[in-house]
Amino acid sequence: MFGLRAALSGAARTSVVSPKVAPTTSFHTSACSLAKARRSRKDVAIQIRKTNLQKQEQKRLQFKGSTPDYTIGKDTQFTRSLLKPQTVFQSPLASIKSLNAETDTTSDGDSQSSYLNLSFSKSTSTPSIFSSSSRTPLVVSTSNPSGYQHFLNKQETELIFEKVPQIQLQEMMLRSTLVNEMLQLPIEKQKAELVRRITALENGNAKQITLENVRRAREAFQHEEGDTGSPEVQAANLTVKIRNMRKDFKKIIHPKCKHFKTKTPPEHRHSFYRLLFTYYNRYNNLIRLKKMDPERYRVCLDRLELDPRVIEDEMVI
Repeated sequence: MFGLRAALSGAARTSVVSPKVAPTTSFHTSACSLAKARRSRKDVAIQIRKTNLQKQEQKRLQFKGSTPDYTIGKDTQFTRSLLKPQTVFQSPLASIKSLNAETDTTSDGDSQSSYLNLSFSKSTSTPSIFSSSSRTPLVVSTSNPSGYQHFLNKQETELIFEKVPQIQLQEMMLRSTLVNEMLQLPIEKQKAELVRRITALENGNAKQITLENVRRAREAFQHEEGDTGSPEVQAANLTVKIRNMRKDFKKIIHPKCKHFKTKTPPEHRHSFYRLLFTYYNRYNNLIRLKKMDPERYRVCLDRLELDPRVIEDEMVI
């Protein structure tokens, strides 16, 4: 009995806590700190996600800015050598001028009086417009055209416009002794000048300019004279046609759009499918060239200034 009481009193003395010792844990403060830590981790994750999204958007914009035109590409020496109908038709040849310089310095009254003196009669008092004396040959224009129709090269133009007048004058002098070289030569040059103006591209149409561009593309990419079937020549010709058609498709709706058949005219739809067909023809030629010779494929892309993504990735028009 005495031993049990002594044991209980000893246990009570050891269980008494000194008032100077503070509690080690607090349930309310630990819950708040845990909640605050969870909120801070969530905010950090949200901020990291926003930063990653911003980086992805910047990369997407940079990739979009570096994406080339899938149909035209960039300007190169070959593409700059191609003719454009707008520039060709806006720069016509020099105006035809008369050999008589005095006609340019005469007054309006003199020109009007000289015009009134012309008549269709054969009297000697007034000159006739059909007489050889009233005929004033034209000056050969010094302005050179951008090119000639019907695939005339430099040798052929030199033969037609420079040598033919001389040869024709010699034949006329052999046939008749009454032909004066000083009077007849300007007339022959006038005829050559008129032929030159007729055959110039400035007086042609858009089809003639396209044919001239195709000829230039063939000469620029051919491996030998008369080469028309190599993949490089075919790709260059198709690039010329694509550049010619692409300028008309700035306001055309894509066929996959739901308003394509309602808002796009039928002729535009046909032109769009024609552009698509031409693009796939160029794609097939370049892919065939890549399988044949990768080095020639790379050189051809560099000369056409086409990015490999234009050929190897998905096409976007």
